[in-house]
Amino acid sequence: MQENEKRILIAVLLTVLIIVFYDYFFMPKTTVVSTNSTEKTKFLPNISNIEPTSHQTLKNSIVNINSNYLNVEISKIDGTIKNLFLKTYTQDHKYINLANPNSKIGLFYTQFEDQMLQKISQNGSYSTDIKNENGKYIVTLTKNDGNIKIVKIYKIDNYGINFVTKVYKNNEPVNTNYLVLLGENFGTSTKDTHVGAVALINDKIKTDSDIGQSDKLSWIALEDKYFCIALYNNSLLSGGFKQIDSNKYIYVNLNTQKSINAYAGPKSTSIISTYDPKLDRIVRFGTFGFIGKPLLYVLKYLYSLVGNYGLAIILLTFLIRLVFYPLTYKSFKSMKQMANLQPQLKELQLKYKGKPELLNKATMELYKKHKVNPLGGCLPILIQIPVFIALYNVLLNAIELRHAPFIWWITDLSSKDPYYISPIIMGITMYIQQKLSPSTLDPVQSKIMLFLPIIFTIMFMGFPSGLVIYWIANNVFTIIQQLIDTKIITAKSK
Repeated sequence: MQENEKRILIAVLLTVLIIVFYDYFFMPKTTVVSTNSTEKTKFLPNISNIEPTSHQTLKNSIVNINSNYLNVEISKIDGTIKNLFLKTYTQDHKYINLANPNSKIGLFYTQFEDQMLQKISQNGSYSTDIKNENGKYIVTLTKNDGNIKIVKIYKIDNYGINFVTKVYKNNEPVNTNYLVLLGENFGTSTKDTHVGAVALINDKIKTDSDIGQSDKLSWIALEDKYFCIALYNNSLLSGGFKQIDSNKYIYVNLNTQKSINAYAGPKSTSIISTYDPKLDRIVRFGTFGFIGKPLLYVLKYLYSLVGNYGLAIILLTFLIRLVFYPLTYKSFKSMKQMANLQPQLKELQLKYKGKPELLNKATMELYKKHKVNPLGGCLPILIQIPVFIALYNVLLNAIELRHAPFIWWITDLSSKDPYYISPIIMGITMYIQQKLSPSTLDPVQSKIMLFLPIIFTIMFMGFPSGLVIYWIANNVFTIIQQLIDTKIITAKSK
């Protein structure tokens, strides 16, 4: 094997490993930002003087709204959402809670620019009025202090929440500025996904400290791997990200003449896009997400046919192999031709030992004579890499696979195989695939390459089983294709 061929092989292998596994193992941690004095807002979030409400007091002052998709617990003390349960999703047999019940402040905490109004909002309790209009709830909270009245209104409909705060003086509406804050340690941190604040600013996704403060927010949200709470409106928002102690907050600037919309639910493109077309940008599948989203649509369509996401993954893998068959056949044929030329290449290496220029010239003449392209085995593979990476990210992050069963012991395609059976099967199929592949490596290099199935098996033991199922299916289809291609190439050579 020529030195340049070895370099190409190593480069291809390293490219695949680095790109595919970078997000999973080396996802950069988010940084902390402090808002500086150059920001445009007149005032910024400040909760330093807020005392957390005791659990007993809170327990006796909760308004519970049990809508179709959400179970919302609102505090009469400060008018914030203390618990926000998703009734359609569970974790350990409990509803997913998008609020932190131990947070110093609840969701939709309001901070007034006017200090007198802020003081009133923190003292006393709200009276409540609840209306149910065909499953759509309207919750009105009212607090009176002399001639001042503060009114907070929540409109809850499926995964949507509309929120507005109004102020009256002597029963006349007052226009005043305030902030709405969401936050505090949203979700569970993992290696393979971002947890925290995310926003769409000037049509670009930004997270945490990169958000800063902006008056060009299309939307701003708190997210973890599968869920989010997003603030949006029909027009651009003003707001940003704030780190207070070790907690992450997002906020928007409002006045008492404006309301804010919120989406609290799963990061599912089909669901979230019905609330705001731009909001589905929060569903991200890496660099090649523009390929990943169509693949997810196909995966969901296949699921609608077979009713099992494990089978849908296998079918999608087959379709991808079918689309790329001409390229993979060309690659396999080129590798086979290169393997057949190895005896002649070794003769040339002995003949021109110590004469690299003559060796290279003779090698190229040999390739030309047999019409072999030394890059023919690599280029078709490189073209397919973006699709494989996109599908990898879809299978790693799509909420559709969360708690989705496959067969027998695999009850959750988004979690690792509890018995590590599928990673072992994957390693075995990878070994068989290697043995069937034409090799241009010397014996020492071939032995080193045999360690790859072992390395991948260990690596995949912690991966979601849906991703492992894809890799097994891909290996099996590759093995079948190699057997077919070998027969075709052998028949043509006779």
